[in-house]
Amino acid sequence: MFYPDAINNPRDAATRPLGRTEAQTKEQPPPDSTSEQQEDQEPNDTAGFLRLSFHELKKITGNFDERPVSDGGSRLGEGGFGTVYKGLIDGKPVAVKKLHSMEDISLEELSVQFIQEVQTLMVLKHENLVDMVGFSRDGHHPCLVYAYMSNGSLLDRLACLDGSPPLSWHRRCLIAVGTARGLDYLHSNHHVHRDVKSGNILLDELLVPKISDFGLTRASATRSSATVMTERIVGTTAYMANEALRGEITPKSDIYSFGVVLLEILSGLPPVDENRDPKFLMEMKDEIDEEEMALEDFVDKKMTDWDLPLVERTYFLASDCLSDKKNKRPLMEQVLTELEDVVKSISLEQLGPRSEA
Repeated sequence: MFYPDAINNPRDAATRPLGRTEAQTKEQPPPDSTSEQQEDQEPNDTAGFLRLSFHELKKITGNFDERPVSDGGSRLGEGGFGTVYKGLIDGKPVAVKKLHSMEDISLEELSVQFIQEVQTLMVLKHENLVDMVGFSRDGHHPCLVYAYMSNGSLLDRLACLDGSPPLSWHRRCLIAVGTARGLDYLHSNHHVHRDVKSGNILLDELLVPKISDFGLTRASATRSSATVMTERIVGTTAYMANEALRGEITPKSDIYSFGVVLLEILSGLPPVDENRDPKFLMEMKDEIDEEEMALEDFVDKKMTDWDLPLVERTYFLASDCLSDKKNKRPLMEQVLTELEDVVKSISLEQLGPRSEA
């Protein structure tokens, strides 16, 4: 399973979070943003969140048992910024992310990311954003505690990890709509996620998508194309637009990343696979656009309830999101409207039999 920042099956360096890189222009955050050089201090208002001790988190995770959950341990996954463990609080399962420094991320930077995530989730509440339960700062490793997402990540479910059944076309469209709603909410509240990817889209017991990992989130001036510059280029390269690789922070970069996610939803394939030819999903898109591959051959063979007209609409929407020129990409509210229309267009036969009341 994938949890915030958890990487179970790293396929390529292009799918791992970037480290520190210098851009030519220094960040100039808008008045309502959180500076990258934010003072390391405890968030002022933690109402609604549990303030847990590191000792308590050690106890509920079996001393951060490194064995996988499937082997009787607690570990759910490991990624660039931390390891995620399963625990129980008052009988309810939770996911505990223990942050740790790495080669290109200092403890100070890690602390900034920790505070950024806590403050973001204090302010932003939405059905399609992950629920944070609490946090801990009294140990050597800051920890974040989230509601447990029993269906793991979209990336894992598309890969049918651990024998999970394939997602239907209708369900994939609903997941796309929910994710778009979450991103539209972020953008309408002047925030840019900066690391939108299928591994950061978690699925609850009803397969409702929850966007996770807000440690890289930054405020933006508007919901459209206003740009802030940063010296710290972060994100996951296979999902990053050209301007994001140059250090620009703009909502349009999230839209590009979501376009990659739509390609994953259509194909069931990860954005990068060293054992695949071509190894990049975007190269397969180029083959479709150049009529070297039929769109029907791109569609996930595990998905049987799709029809070509709606698949084409979704593919063309993904293509719009993936425009090289950011100003040609749609707004997330426009993406959401189109996806909602796709869902409405799915026939009752595709919805499957309904249970009796």
